[in-house]
Amino acid sequence: MLQGHFERFSSEPPGVLRDALARAAVGDTHIKILVRLKGASNFVYVASQPAVSPKYLRAERDELVRLGIFDLLGPSCDGDTDLDMRFVNPSGGHEVLGAMTPVHVEGNCWIVITSQDAARLARTPIGLPFWRAPTALVSGTIYLVATALVFWLFVHLWRNVRRFRRAARHIRMRDRGAVSFRRTNTIPELTGVAEDFDSLVGALLGSQRRIKEAAEENSHALKTPLAVIAQSVEPIRRALPPEENAARRSLQLIERSVTRLDGLVTAHRDLDVDTAELFYPERRPLDLSEFLRQMLENYDDSLTQQGKRLVHKIAPNVMVYANEDALETVIENLLENALSFTPPGGTVEVRLQAEGNRIRLAVADEGPGVSAGDMHHLFERGFSSRSSVPEGEELSVCHQGLGLWIVKRNVESLGGTVTARNRASTGFEVVVRLKGEG
Repeated sequence: MLQGHFERFSSEPPGVLRDALARAAVGDTHIKILVRLKGASNFVYVASQPAVSPKYLRAERDELVRLGIFDLLGPSCDGDTDLDMRFVNPSGGHEVLGAMTPVHVEGNCWIVITSQDAARLARTPIGLPFWRAPTALVSGTIYLVATALVFWLFVHLWRNVRRFRRAARHIRMRDRGAVSFRRTNTIPELTGVAEDFDSLVGALLGSQRRIKEAAEENSHALKTPLAVIAQSVEPIRRALPPEENAARRSLQLIERSVTRLDGLVTAHRDLDVDTAELFYPERRPLDLSEFLRQMLENYDDSLTQQGKRLVHKIAPNVMVYANEDALETVIENLLENALSFTPPGGTVEVRLQAEGNRIRLAVADEGPGVSAGDMHHLFERGFSSRSSVPEGEELSVCHQGLGLWIVKRNVESLGGTVTARNRASTGFEVVVRLKGEG
């Protein structure tokens, strides 16, 4: 397209080549025309598009020479060259030199150099810091929004898990009335899980209720015939002649057996009810120091009659978060067990103290202690180190081998531990450790 103008350059007016360059320049393409005459060693800047002043052309030519782009052609001035080179023009603008095409006309070497405005080609404007580039700003904004979203999601999940934990604690402690995982949850994806948790709690409460109802029904069913037997014995006693000693002894055995059976039925009913309560016990803050002191006062009269002493050392203001009924049963069984083994004139010791965030309750007696072989079975249900029930004593829970088993069961339901040991001198000691309030 331009070669004909190069051939007629000496005869055509200068404006003809300038117009031809304007037509050849597509869009923002810049065109630079230089020529090396036959026998010359240097290139002369002839024209450019867009048009610039002669001074501008000379300065631009010098910059091209400095870059050494003409050396790429060699002496023969042959071969198209893809430059792909950044170039700063005399006005300070940045251009990207694209291609350099040599054209030979009558021994003269014409060069057509095309370039583009670098600012239009580059995604990041020339001279603009990377962090201020539009792409960087958009990417940074997206990153910040994504980070904020992830952080919000994490906080939301964390808060929901915390609510779940608080709800689980309140449900376990039963200190806030009816608490629901479903009402606590705020994440739709966890709704099914929350409903399943509520179903488990409901099933637990249902099992607790049914066990207590079954215990009452069984007790009633067993006590009814016992009451009939007890009522039927009285007319027989009145009808017996005074001299029928053997028959009267038989009636006494029947009455004693009925009484013992009635006690067994009551004890097992209470055990079943207590077991149901321990599935899901209600708890509250309890001043164990005052609670224990009041319980010990109830034993003063009976101890005096038995010729035994009760010594206690109770630290003040020892607080525990527990079920009062379960704890009362623990203390009663420990005291009754210790008193039953303590001989007349002996002493039962009770000590309560705080050890950090734990509470230590110890009950010691001056009885014969426990053999090494029996020590591992003390807290098993139905185990007793007694050979028989003393004559005249009522068949109690302790005498059935249930006392320490109940202690262990209740203490563990409150999150505590119970241990036992023989004392160095004489006697036996049971130690209960519970977690303090909070």
